[in-house]
Amino acid sequence: MKKRRLTAAVLAGTMVVGLLTACTDSSKVSSTSTESTSDSSKTESTDTGAGIADFKIDASQIPQEKLDTTLYVACSIRGLENPYIATIADGMDMFCEYLDSIGQKYEKQVLDSGGSNDVEIDNMKQFAAKAGGNAIAYADPNESAIAPSLAEAMAESGGYLGTAWNKPDDVGPQDYDPNWVIHTSADNVANGKATAEALFDSMGGKGKIFVIEGMLGNTASNSRVEGLEKALEEYPDIEVAHQDTGNWATNEALTLVETWLNDTPDVGGIWCANDNMATGALQALDAKGLKGKVGVTGIDANPDIVEGVKDGSVIATVSSNGYLQGGYTLAVCYAVWTGLITTEELPENYRTFLTPAIMITKDTVDDYVTEYVDSIPEYDFSDIWYCKADK
Repeated sequence: MKKRRLTAAVLAGTMVVGLLTACTDSSKVSSTSTESTSDSSKTESTDTGAGIADFKIDASQIPQEKLDTTLYVACSIRGLENPYIATIADGMDMFCEYLDSIGQKYEKQVLDSGGSNDVEIDNMKQFAAKAGGNAIAYADPNESAIAPSLAEAMAESGGYLGTAWNKPDDVGPQDYDPNWVIHTSADNVANGKATAEALFDSMGGKGKIFVIEGMLGNTASNSRVEGLEKALEEYPDIEVAHQDTGNWATNEALTLVETWLNDTPDVGGIWCANDNMATGALQALDAKGLKGKVGVTGIDANPDIVEGVKDGSVIATVSSNGYLQGGYTLAVCYAVWTGLITTEELPENYRTFLTPAIMITKDTVDDYVTEYVDSIPEYDFSDIWYCKADK
């Protein structure tokens, strides 16, 4: 298959993406690099990873008994109405096409939590119990705190889970070995900082902004806001006029901006932690005749926001590539389920790591649309580590 890879870029330059290490604070994303806890652990991970990096699934080595066993495949998400999240489910479908190509028997399922922690945990428990150990799943924990509960649900039945975006700082895949296989994330700090810098530059480095955060207790939102705060330190003439959570929702962001515009009509830009909320901000601006006059940024590369970058109403967004995240997380879990690799073989930076992303601005949007909107990327899921940002 032809493979298309997202490259990490900030404006016209390259975004420096660092690895997460799976020590106690493994979910913290660095905008430069993350260091291992000691020089010796770095050497050990490097030596072990050298062989693992070249691993590919060889279908001829999968026992026929495994191929004939019904494998239950799922992605646990919160709402297909979000275009980015929908691409994660699409990534599962793409991976299942790969399973078809090698003769693997399977059933697939979308576990939609609707944004409820309890529903997400219960969904995973029921799915894992039904599969009786023959299960692999991608999960985006609704909040960091429930990631261990999802891993525990899978561990109880002997299935294999890969998570993305959210988990507690002091818990990771090794704590539920071998059933919690990997945890991944795009570099949220770097992405939050990059979109903020693009917004501030479009404002001439001064003026008032609105800040719309995502869900409280959500690692991705918190880290993106951390990136924003780093950018604010470098732009002393930017003033945060209002800041609140929009809970990832378009309607909540719309309400916030409508309210804030009443006392701050001279706002110069709006920074949003995701594209759904950027859509709400644009709607509020449009109602006041300010769309295209007040810059907006988001993250997720939703179709309407990408169009906004093209028409100039949006300054920047970031694609985290849900196709890649969903499909390759399942591919790694599949390799473990088949027995072709074991979690014991995987060094720390192959259990918790960053996935690639691309910054979309007026300078890069046409190329992005050509490669990722007008056509669907194709991937070789046998090359399971293709999803690592440093691959």
